[in-house]
Amino acid sequence: MINTVTFEPTDEPQTVWSSGDVRVNAIRSTHIAGHVSYRVDTPAGGVVIGGDAANDVPLPPRSSSTSEQVEKLAKGADVIVHSTIHPIMGPDKGSGFFPHAYFRQSNAFDLGALAKRAGARYLILTHLIPPLGAEQQGPFKIPGGPLTELDFRKAVEGSGFAEKTIVGTDLVTLRLPPK
Repeated sequence: MINTVTFEPTDEPQTVWSSGDVRVNAIRSTHIAGHVSYRVDTPAGGVVIGGDAANDVPLPPRSSSTSEQVEKLAKGADVIVHSTIHPIMGPDKGSGFFPHAYFRQSNAFDLGALAKRAGARYLILTHLIPPLGAEQQGPFKIPGGPLTELDFRKAVEGSGFAEKTIVGTDLVTLRLPPK
């Protein structure tokens, strides 16, 4: 039986669709008005799709750049898929990147810490800022030059997340191993 519900985004996960052993939950998450993040649970495992979520507090001081709502959704998930900005683009690093744009993104270090707290086995970074190998991010220079997958992984590992980090290049896939 397929079950769907009307969804009004809130700060608590809500089941928005289910069928048999598959369930989809959603939660409000900050980026732009109406933004939501999703969790899909199947017998193979749980996957959180954070999207462009960031912390509700748009500027420091704050404990993290990541969304508290996404963290609620991610508890016990196997995989977290999330957009990211590399910390090298921070306003204090010399890129010239707009602070208001930088602070609306979740940085790779903080996503690693979130994944560790959630107990995830995999963190997949997507919608990379800056893109791999780019000389610039729009008009903004990349301090130290173009970044590699290893640069993004090192930022995540610096948080203490020791599980698998996948830098989401085009057509990347992940098959969850049996539990």
